[in-house]
Amino acid sequence: MLPPATTCVGSWAAEPARYTGGCLHRLSLLTVSVPDPDPRPLPPEEPGPNECCGSGCPLCVLDLYADELQRYRKALAEWQARHPEAAP
Repeated sequence: MLPPATTCVGSWAAEPARYTGGCLHRLSLLTVSVPDPDPRPLPPEEPGPNECCGSGCPLCVLDLYADELQRYRKALAEWQARHPEAAP
């Protein structure tokens, strides 16, 4: 629930350096989500049990998954080297 409305003086969005903060207390209620500039790689989605037809296709979904998994593991190792504080 927000506190009672107050009259704001100035406009923070238009003039952040000159804003006098008549309702600055409301800024503490806001959360800003900034995207991670170096997010942890996500593993590829494993093919379902019925996605491989078993007929020896030259581009089998299991082979494609294995290639994606190898790229993921390499990317994850590189990411972990850049983020040694991250849990394995």
